[in-house]
Amino acid sequence: MFGKKKQSTASSSGSSLKRTNHTPSIISEDVRLTGSLTSQGEVQLDGRIEGDLHVKHLVIGHTGMIEGVIEADSVVVKGKIIGSLIANKVTIESTAEVHGDVFHDTLSIEAGAIIEGSLKHRHEEDNVAPIKPEEQTSTSILADDDNDLSFVNKQAADKS
Repeated sequence: MFGKKKQSTASSSGSSLKRTNHTPSIISEDVRLTGSLTSQGEVQLDGRIEGDLHVKHLVIGHTGMIEGVIEADSVVVKGKIIGSLIANKVTIESTAEVHGDVFHDTLSIEAGAIIEGSLKHRHEEDNVAPIKPEEQTSTSILADDDNDLSFVNKQAADKS
């Protein structure tokens, strides 16, 4: 109105989120969320989420549960996941239950964890061709008429 330009509003897609502080977002045990969650920082989940997560760092507490696809830089799982997990660094602790595929760069699993799904390193080739053995031309030191299998040193016998 007085010569100032209007600021454009941020889109609701979440791509314009800016991290302003380093305080983790905490979803407590009594919270149930339905829908997608996006964060550029750390999220501590002790409640339940039904939907996809796109976060930088995720800690799923003992009472935490997620039904959906998780994409993150690093994930520590102490609770339950039903769905796919895609992350650079994955730590699955002994109290964790993972029912789905885990795509990772580095993976740590403690004894006692329950995993029902496949574990896949993200940089593996899917179409790995088997190694074909080179054709070997074998030469026998035995004469063609030498059919018996004995342990006599043929070369030593020929020298005498």
